[in-house]
Amino acid sequence: MKTKLITIKKDLYNVFVMGNADDRQLARVYILLAIPMFALLFSFGHFPLYK
Repeated sequence: MKTKLITIKKDLYNVFVMGNADDRQLARVYILLAIPMFALLFSFGHFPLYK
């Protein structure tokens, strides 16, 4: 568990601070950020109404 947290921390650092992340790190960070955002969107957002 500790190694997974260290890996996530390194991925976030490489993506946002250093800017030299590879494709796998970008994918991990995207999934890490996308899942909570979609959960918030689906729970508090609403779909447009078509009349």
